[in-house]
Amino acid sequence: MMAAACRTAGLDGGGELIRLGENALFRLASLPVIMRIARSVEHLAAARKEVAVSRWPASEGFPAARVVEDLEQPLVVDGHPVTFWHLIVEEGRPATYGELGGVLRDLRALALPDGLELPRYSAFGLSDSSALHGSIPRR
Repeated sequence: MMAAACRTAGLDGGGELIRLGENALFRLASLPVIMRIARSVEHLAAARKEVAVSRWPASEGFPAARVVEDLEQPLVVDGHPVTFWHLIVEEGRPATYGELGGVLRDLRALALPDGLELPRYSAFGLSDSSALHGSIPRR
């Protein structure tokens, strides 16, 4: 599957599996690129949205994960959506909470491009609704 996806993209097919979970992630041997293979074609819409979301902050010069731009993405190979991402090399010290807060503030300040819709983020998941609409029993 990895070799077929690389051939379709016109890239060298060698690499190493670095994670197998919801997606299979491979690090290509010849380039600083990560290949992400989704489980099935049912995940194609999500892969398309991930590519669009990645291109949005990139177009604003925001430091975020980037898809490889000179490839049409996502590809569909043997019924699996495939995307290619630039490898992020971890170096230096970890960011402080204050630095992370600044990055999040800057991200929230970006205007969404026309046609890109993102779901509202719920920090507490389903508990948001119950916390806001539920009653507290009296003791």
